Amino acid sequence: MKVLLAEDEAVSRRLMEVHLDKWGFKVVGARDGAEAWVQLQQQPDIEMAVLDWMMPEVDGVDLVHRIRNELTNRSLYVIVCTARTGVEDLVTALDA
Repeated sequence: MKVLLAEDEAVSRRLMEVHLDKWGFKVVGARDGAEAWVQLQQQPDIEMAVLDWMMPEVDGVDLVHRIRNELTNRSLYVIVCTARTGVEDLVTALDA
């Protein structure tokens, strides 16, 4: 399965890439939400996206909104990662 990994912090991105690769996933990395959006549009075989919430350009939640509104012709599993812990944050992510 091809996985898009969008994380702006290089060390965290690399650590997650190594683990996903070890588990047999083909990883496509992105440094921010704008780059992730381009990858999603250019690679229709991406089946899952792991998105950091807080990224420059386009954040993870905004990217989820774009996916739902504009990539309606395909199925995509989405995981949003965040350090936010508030109930409102959880509701915001799940609503997206």
